[in-house]
Amino acid sequence: MTKALVDNKVTIMAGTDANVATVVPGFSIHDELQSLSKSGMTNSQTLYSATVEPSNWMKRNTGKVKVGYNSDLVLLSENPLENIKNTKTIEYVFFNKYMIDKTQIATILKSIADANNENRSIKIDEYQH
Repeated sequence: MTKALVDNKVTIMAGTDANVATVVPGFSIHDELQSLSKSGMTNSQTLYSATVEPSNWMKRNTGKVKVGYNSDLVLLSENPLENIKNTKTIEYVFFNKYMIDKTQIATILKSIADANNENRSIKIDEYQH
């Protein structure tokens, strides 16, 4: 179905605005890009659907490396045009005027996982009625 939509010039945008318990923003996008690629979209079309198309729709200065655009982007160690799974090979993230590397990203993700795991150990029996 997705391939037919693309072939008929229907705009495809990756990403979800649904608050779904099993969909974790920042992680689920990689699976979605793989699904779009498997559906018959080229990797270039798939990346465009996650960058330029949403920016165009929201009328924002993002999604492109261009003068006057915000510097929100990722630097990858492998080419996602060759294999869409390479979107996971993140070396640096640039946002606003900031940059973080994969070591900082790992530290942030570990802190989140630790906090999540700590919260899971809280007994909720006293809060149930």
